[in-house]
Amino acid sequence: MNRKRVLIILGVAAVLAATAVYASWFRRDNSLRGSGTVEARNIRVGSKVGGRIEKVLVREGDAVQAGQVLITFDDKELQAALEQSRAAALKAERGFRPEEIAEARAAALQAKADYELKKNGYRREDIDAAQDDLERAKADEIRTRLDFERYEALAKKDLVSKQQRDTAEANWKMALAQKEMSQHKNDQMQRGYRPEEIASAEARYLQAQANLEKMEHGNRREDIEQAKAAYALDQARFRERQVIAPSAAIVEVLDVRPGDLIAPNTPVATLLEKDQTYVRIYIPETEYGRIKLGQKAEVRVDSFPNTVFDGAVEQINQQAEFLPRNVQTREELVHQVFGIKIRINDPSGHVLSGMAADVTLKSGN
Repeated sequence: MNRKRVLIILGVAAVLAATAVYASWFRRDNSLRGSGTVEARNIRVGSKVGGRIEKVLVREGDAVQAGQVLITFDDKELQAALEQSRAAALKAERGFRPEEIAEARAAALQAKADYELKKNGYRREDIDAAQDDLERAKADEIRTRLDFERYEALAKKDLVSKQQRDTAEANWKMALAQKEMSQHKNDQMQRGYRPEEIASAEARYLQAQANLEKMEHGNRREDIEQAKAAYALDQARFRERQVIAPSAAIVEVLDVRPGDLIAPNTPVATLLEKDQTYVRIYIPETEYGRIKLGQKAEVRVDSFPNTVFDGAVEQINQQAEFLPRNVQTREELVHQVFGIKIRINDPSGHVLSGMAADVTLKSGN
C-alpha cells in the first residue's frame, strides 16, 4: 500500500513537472519581452510669415485639441495686402469700367495727335508767324538801341538825367533778349522736330493705343488667373497670422510672450501628440523571425502596475545594430539586435513620455 501510494505521488509529481516544463517552454517560445522608455512624437509649430505676437492663448502643460489657436500675430499688414489682392482679382475678372475705357481712348487720341504733329513738322502758318515775330523783334531791337545811343550821348553832355539813360539801356537789352528768343524759335521751326522727339512721340502713341485695345478687349485669361493666384497666396499668408494645433497634444515648450518679434518659419512651440506615444525595445537577432508589423503587444508602466495597455508593432528596423548599453531584454543578451517600435493605445492619456515601460509581444499562434 505504501509502495502504491509512493508511485502515485511520483506520477503526479512527474505530470506536474512536465506541465511546468511545457508551460515554461511555451512561454519562452511564444512571447518576447523587452524594456524601454516611453516616447511621444513631437511637433514644432510656428508661422510661415511670422511677425509681432499679439496674444498667447495657452501655457506649457496645457492639453490642446486639433484646430485650437495657440498664438496670434498682429495681422494689419496681412489684412491690407489681402484686401488689395482681392480687389485686383475682382477687377481683373470684371474687366474695365466704361469711363476707364473712355479715358484711355482720349489718351490714345491725344498721343496720336502729338505724334502726327511731330512727324509732319510745323505748319506753314506757324513758321510764317514765327518769322513775323522775329522781324518785329529785330525792329524793336534796332529802335531801342538807337534810343539808347542817343540818350548815352546826351547824358555825357548832362542834357538828360542818368535815370533816363539807364531806362533806355534797359529797354534796349530787353528788346535784344526778345530778338534772340524769336530767332531761336524761328530756327527751331525751320529745322522741324528732331528724330528722337518723333520716335518718343510714336512710342507714347503706340503704348496708349495698346492700352486702349487691352481695355476694350478685357483682360486675358492668364492675367485673370495670375490675379487670382496672387489673391490665393495672400489668403494663405493671412491664415498664417495664427499658430494652430494640428492635432490633440500637450504643450511641452512655449517660450514666447506678447510683443515678441518672430522671424518667418521660426518654431514657437513644441507639442507632444496624445495619440502618438510609443516605446522602442530591442529584440535579439535570433528572434527576428518571430516579429511582424501589426503584432499585438502588452505594455506595462511602473506608475500603473495593475493596468495593461494594448500596443502594436508599428516599425521594425531593417538593419541590425549592437545592443545599446542602456537597454536590456529579458532574454539572453546577444551582440546583434533589431529595434522594434511599439505604438501604445492609451486613450486615457495615462502613459506619458519618459516613463519606463515593459513590453510583452504576443505570438501569432
